[in-house]
Amino acid sequence: MSSIFVRIYGGILVALLIIGALTYAGVELVNDYRSLMYRERMAKGTFYLMAEGYRGLDEAGRQARSLYLSRLFGAPVAVDNRDGLGLSYREALHLDEGRVVLRARDDDATSVDVLYPLPDSPLFLRARLSRLSEQQARATARLVLDALGKPGAGDQALAGLREQFGYPLAIQPVSSLLLDGEQRQRLLRGEVVFSLSDSTSRNASVRVLAPVDGGDQATSRVLVLGPMYLFDPFPWQLLAIAGVLALLMVAVSTYLQVRPLQTRLRRLGRAVQRLGAGDLAAYADVRGNDPIGQVAATFNGMTAHIRRLIEAQREMTRAVSHELRTPVARLRFGLEMLADCESAEERREKLNALDRDIDQLDRLIDEILTYARLEEGTPTVDFQPVFLREICEQLAAELDGIRGDIAIEVEGDPDLTVDGDPRYLHRIMQNLVTNALRYAASRVRMTLREEGDCLVLDVDDDGKGIPEHQRERVFKPFARLDKSRHRASGGYGLGLSIVKRIIEWHGGDIQVGESEWGGARFRVILPRHQQEQHVLGRGRPNGAA
Repeated sequence: MSSIFVRIYGGILVALLIIGALTYAGVELVNDYRSLMYRERMAKGTFYLMAEGYRGLDEAGRQARSLYLSRLFGAPVAVDNRDGLGLSYREALHLDEGRVVLRARDDDATSVDVLYPLPDSPLFLRARLSRLSEQQARATARLVLDALGKPGAGDQALAGLREQFGYPLAIQPVSSLLLDGEQRQRLLRGEVVFSLSDSTSRNASVRVLAPVDGGDQATSRVLVLGPMYLFDPFPWQLLAIAGVLALLMVAVSTYLQVRPLQTRLRRLGRAVQRLGAGDLAAYADVRGNDPIGQVAATFNGMTAHIRRLIEAQREMTRAVSHELRTPVARLRFGLEMLADCESAEERREKLNALDRDIDQLDRLIDEILTYARLEEGTPTVDFQPVFLREICEQLAAELDGIRGDIAIEVEGDPDLTVDGDPRYLHRIMQNLVTNALRYAASRVRMTLREEGDCLVLDVDDDGKGIPEHQRERVFKPFARLDKSRHRASGGYGLGLSIVKRIIEWHGGDIQVGESEWGGARFRVILPRHQQEQHVLGRGRPNGAA
C-alpha cells in the first residue's frame, strides 16, 4: 500500500475494529462483574436472615430449619460443610469474608446455587434458586418481620438490618404510601403486596409491602422493602467511561498512524532547508515506497545530480582550458610559420597542416559539447526491445574501413534482447570498440551473454591493458593514463565518460578488467527489462558480476 490515504484510512479502520471489539469485550466483562455484584447485593440480606435462624441449633434443629425455609421459599435449602461444597479459591475467600457466593450450575443454566456461611459455625447454607419470585419476596418480608418481632427489637434492629440489605428497608404508615384502592385493601387483609413502578422507564423498580400490624387504614403500618431497581446493563456512567476510553484509544491509534508520516515529513523538510541554505550535501533520510518516500528518493537523486553536475563543470572547465591550449598553440605557431613561407608549395603544406589542426580542434569542441550536453541531465529514454548483437554486427561492418589488420569478432546469442534506446546503445558500442581498436595488437572481440535478469557485454582487446590502480580513472573526462594510452593514440578522453553516463541512464554498470589475452576488458551490465522511463539516481543491477 503506497497511498498515504489508504495507509491512514486502513490503519484507522483496523484500529476502530480492534477498539470496538475491545470496548465490547470490556463492557461485557464489566457487566458480568456488575451483574454478579448486583445479585449478591440483592441476596445478601435474605441469606443473612436465613443464616441467623440457624444460630445455636443442633443437627435436628438445623434440619427442621432447612425444611421450614425450603417450604417458605419454594426452593431446596440445606446445610453442608466445606468439603461437601467443593469450593474454589475465590468462593472460599468470599465466604470467609462473609459474602454471598452465587455458583452457576453446569447441568441447569436457569438455576444457580447460593452459598452463605452460618454464624459461629464451620457450616454453610446452600439454596438453589431459579429466579426471583413473589414467593421468595414474601419469604424475605416474613423473615424481616420475624427479626423485627423478636423481644427487644425496635428501630435499632431495623437499622442493623439495613446494613445487610442491598436495598432500603423502612416501616411506614399505609396512609403515607401512594397505593391504589386494591393494594390498600390487600394490605389491610394482611397480604404482601408488590408495587411496580413504570416498567418502560430505565429506573424501573419494585417494592415489596408487608403489613406489620393490624388496624384500620389510618393506623396500620407497612414494612417497605425497596425500591429494588432492576439491573441496568448500560447505565450512563458505564457508557460515558466506555466512550471516553474508546475516544482515547482512537486518539492514540491515530497519533501512532500519523506520527511516522509527520516525522518523515520533518526530515524531508530539514533536508530541503539545508539545500536552500546552500548545503549541497543535504540528504533526506526517509525510506519507503509511499509518495513521501518517493519524493525523498527524488530529492536525494536531485541533490546527487546537482553535486555531480557542479563537480563535472569544475572538471570540465579545468580540462577544456588545458585541452584547447595544444591545438591553439599549434595554430598560432603555424600562422607564424606561414608568414615566413616564400614558395607556394610550402604555403600549401602549412595551410593543410593548419586545416588539420582546425579539424582536430573542431572535433574536440564537438566532443566537449556532446559531453556537456549529456551532463545537463538525464533524458527521457525511449526504451524498446533491442537485439544487441545486430548492433554489434552493424558496428563491425561500419568500422571495417578503419580497423586495418585488427580483426573484430562478435559472439553471443542473436536472440538476446535488452530494453534500451538503439541510438544510445550504438554509441556505447562505438566508443568501446573504437577505444579497443586504438590499443589492440591484432584482435577485438564483443561477447554477449545472459546472467539472471541482466545482459552482459564484454569488449576485449589484446593490447597492453590498463593497470589496476588506474582503471577507475578511465571514466573521468580528459583522463590521462600511462604512456601506453596517451593522446597521440587518438581520442580526447571523453568517450568512456560518455559511455558511463549512457549506461547509468539505462540503470546499468560498467567495469574494467583484464581480458584473457592480456589486454583490457570493458564489461557492460544492463538490466534486460526496464520499469521506468526516467528516475534520478538509478541503482545498479543485481545478479551480475
